[in-house]
Amino acid sequence: MKLIGRNKDKTAIDNYRKLISRAYETPLMLLIMVFQAACMGLMAFKDGGINRFCVVMAFALPLGTWGLTYVINKLIYADKALILLTAFLASLGVITLRAVLISPAKAISQAEVLPLGCAFMLLGALLIHFLRIRGWLVWLLMVFCAALMVMPFAFTTASSAKSWIRLWGRQLQPSEFVKPALVVILAYGFTRGSRAKDWFVYAFYAAGLCVILLLQKDLGAVLLYFLLTAAMFSVGTGRWKLALVALVFAAAVGAVFVSFADRIPGFSYLAARIDIWRDPWNSQREESRQIVQGLMSISSGGLFGAGLGLSAARKVAVVASDYIFAAVCEEFGIVFAFSVICVYAIMLIRGCGVAMSARGRFYALAAFGSVFELTSQMLLIVMGNLHILPLTGVTLPFVSEGGSSLCGSMLLIGLVLGVSALNAKDEYDDLKSLEMRGGRLKL
Repeated sequence: MKLIGRNKDKTAIDNYRKLISRAYETPLMLLIMVFQAACMGLMAFKDGGINRFCVVMAFALPLGTWGLTYVINKLIYADKALILLTAFLASLGVITLRAVLISPAKAISQAEVLPLGCAFMLLGALLIHFLRIRGWLVWLLMVFCAALMVMPFAFTTASSAKSWIRLWGRQLQPSEFVKPALVVILAYGFTRGSRAKDWFVYAFYAAGLCVILLLQKDLGAVLLYFLLTAAMFSVGTGRWKLALVALVFAAAVGAVFVSFADRIPGFSYLAARIDIWRDPWNSQREESRQIVQGLMSISSGGLFGAGLGLSAARKVAVVASDYIFAAVCEEFGIVFAFSVICVYAIMLIRGCGVAMSARGRFYALAAFGSVFELTSQMLLIVMGNLHILPLTGVTLPFVSEGGSSLCGSMLLIGLVLGVSALNAKDEYDDLKSLEMRGGRLKL
């Protein structure tokens, strides 16, 4: 394609804008749509009868993937590959839940939340694309997030975890919605200046959120929030040595905390969990059964899986959330599970590419923080399932059961999409300026 002087019409410029926004992922879209339709179609007739939910999903998931990509790119020229990979992971969650669990209730619930998650992704993309961040807006967001984080202390029921609240008959986890907001807050704070006083208040704010999560005994979220803050601080301020010192200090404090956890009121369970993780095969505790079942589930799938809906992964405790990766391994096989990890890696690479192409420090740090949060969360749960780390209770982004987790993850990827659209707009404006000056560009 050539653009020469002022004689070319706007169609050529629009075509270039689509090119730089990486709009040629049609084969990937078709592959994902075939995967969605095939999986749901197989399960629709697996038991001899016709499963209505699977039949509906065999059409709804592919159409939803196409529709989501079309709508977002009609509004902004976002990175199509990120949209499609997100749709693949989200649909994989619905497929795995329906294949593994005897009751379809959780799969149906997850499918019902999917449109809301897509709306959150679109909202995040549009907000960061069109809304100009101001200091007063960030402070308002900080107050709102702090209020949201303390809500579980007031609304938690006796039967629910301390990090959850129940509203309108549904359980919500505020920390999942605060994660994307914290990315925006830290991206703004750590790009304000080069002196300590310019970013200290934002680092202190993130530490305060970690304390709240610690009081709620949500240790997985504490770890994610801390890693996010340290990574964004290192990248945003360039003070990587200070971030490294903070990581070492936190690791030392964590080691001491775990060593004396059995003497700390309310945290005695942590010491027991560590003991179980060290040797689950010889442990007499009932909780060790989950680890053993998870490892057996992963090994039972072999390289290519037991077959869709034919595995025994449903016997793993809390398989819908904590051990969904083990279920993917047994259903689809280790080769496919490794491919899923590669999907997250591709999203990280493309997200970092979006960050490096951003024209503003805030947008660059926001894109980096979003993909870093998703990747670190994936690594924690996968290593927990593989028995490399103790299970932290975090979810596999987009795949695990949970509306709060799905919507929060969608918001994070929406931020990256918004920045990618801004990058396309900036390059388009550069091209238009070049054309107005009578320049020549060959591709």
